[in-house]
Parts: sequence; structure tokens; C-alpha cells
Amino acid sequence: MNEKEKTTPKKEFPYLEILKKSATIVWQNKFLWWFGLLIALGSPGSFNFSGNDNQMEKSGQFMDTIKGHWQIVLVVALVFFALGIILYLLSLIAKASLIKSVYKINLGKKASFREGWKEGKKYLGKLFLLGLLTGTVIIVVLLVLATPAVYLFIIRSWISAVILILLAVAIFIPLAFVIAVTAILAEYYIVLSDLKVWSAIETGYNLLTKNISKNIIFSLLMLAAGMAFGLLFLPFIVLALAIGAPTGLLLYSLNKIVFGVFIGIAILVALVAVLSLASVFIAWKKTAWTLFFQEIAKVAKPEAAETAIEKETEKQIAAAPASPPVSLKGENLGGSEKA
Repeated sequence: MNEKEKTTPKKEFPYLEILKKSATIVWQNKFLWWFGLLIALGSPGSFNFSGNDNQMEKSGQFMDTIKGHWQIVLVVALVFFALGIILYLLSLIAKASLIKSVYKINLGKKASFREGWKEGKKYLGKLFLLGLLTGTVIIVVLLVLATPAVYLFIIRSWISAVILILLAVAIFIPLAFVIAVTAILAEYYIVLSDLKVWSAIETGYNLLTKNISKNIIFSLLMLAAGMAFGLLFLPFIVLALAIGAPTGLLLYSLNKIVFGVFIGIAILVALVAVLSLASVFIAWKKTAWTLFFQEIAKVAKPEAAETAIEKETEKQIAAAPASPPVSLKGENLGGSEKA
């Protein structure tokens, strides 16, 4: 009688466990919310403003005001630009701090805001350079894809221009995915393995290609979570309009100064509410990416890391995080931890 071959069922990737554990970590370590707040404040495109027809009608008057007080406008613009740069740099430190803190927590170690911030500052330069390279690549790709379509529009070849735009979009979406996820994974190699920027990009790309299906699924989960988070605001917006609109009209009819104060307070309350919720969500999202990275990095083959090590002549660097890889339960999976 022939022996039956024992086949071990393939273990499913713990997507839901990652999301649940991320929520638990963020809820039990509320100092991570402050990192999330700083990331939210320093993220490009966090706040969008739109105009209406009335604003467009007043644009000429607004431009006249700017021309008459251009020195003040220039100073204000420079101040806001400097503030934006400062917030962006703080967001990079907060990002590294959150990654490092979550990694420690998953190892069963204690973490705090002060310790995380102290360690996060070490990676500011590398993360800034990574962001600069990523942004430059995306801009170059957009220019290469958009230039032919713009030219066709200029020469009024409408049908060819539309076809080319559709083709450019079809090319840009997968390219943007690869660039964005590679940059995310590179962040973890920079913070957790102290790789140089280019080595982190190469190793992150290799990790992406060897786990392409997992990265696509997890990215879609994060996208769905972001959309769900946005939908959470709809009931609050409806409630705010139902209460605020009649109250505002009543105050406007009584006293315009009181109405102005009411609008200011309403805007302030709305900003605090949005930033509070956003800080928690961003902390959870970044925590989930950290656990996801640890999960795919622990099973990744070491070839990519060995390539990076050969290029790093100054010191030996492990491709997996600086401490031994751990499972979602915090178990040590082997290897020695750096002193």
C-alpha cells in the first residue's frame, strides 16, 4: 500500500489580523496619535480649497488688492511657504518615529513619544531625499506622458489627443503604484535597517516584485479604508449644516459681528474635529503598513539584501529590519538583534 503524500495547506496571508492588530496597537498606545497628527499636518494635499462663481466674480477686485499691497502678500506667502516646509520636515520625523515605535511595540518592548521622536530624527535627511527622488520621478513621468497629448491639443488633433490621454492614464496608474509602494517599503528599510536611500529603493522594489499580489491586495485594502474614513464625515457634515445654517442665518440677521465670531468658531471646531480623526486614522494606517512590511519581509528571500550589502562598503546591513523579524504575535523568528 502506497503512502499518501502529506500536503500542508498554504497559509493564508493575515490581512485582517494585521488590520485588527493595528487598531489594537493604536488604541493602546495613544501617543501614536500625535505622530499621526504631525503626519497629517505635513502631508501635501491634505487640505483642498475650491471656489464658486461669486468668488470668480470678485477675483478682479482681489487681484487689484494684491497689486496694491504686493509687499505684504509676498511676506505672507513666504511665511506660509516656510511653515509648509517646517510641517513637512516634522511629518517626516513623525513618520520615522511612528514606524520605530510600532516596531518596538510589536517586539513586546516599551515605546514612548519621547523615545520615538529621538530615534525618528536620525532619519530625517534620508527620508527627505527619498521624498525628493520620488516626487521628481513622478513629475518626470507625468511630463513624458502629458507632453505628446498637450502637443496634439495645440495642433487641434482632438481625437488623437483623447486617445493618447487614455493611453497615458493606463500607463501612469501602474507606474504610480510601483513608485508609491516602492517608496513606502524603502521608508521601512531606511528606518528599520538603516539602509542608504538608493539601497533602500532597490531592496524595496525587489520586495515589491516578489510579493506583488500581496502588495496590490493590501494597497486596495488601504484605499478602501481611506474611502470609508472619508464617508464617515458625511453624517457630521449633514448634522453641522442642519444646525449651523439656520443658526448662522439668524445671527447674520441680528448682528454681523456676532455672525463673524460664530463662523470663526465653527471653522475652528471643524478643523479640530477633522485633524483629530485624521490623526487616529493616519496612525492606524501607518501602523498597518509597518506590520504588513514585517510580515512580507520575514519571508522574503535575502538576494535583494545581499545585493544592497555588497554596495554598502562602509558597514554590513541586514535586509530584514534591524532587530530579528517577528510575527504578528511578537514571536522572535530567529537571528540576532543589534546591540
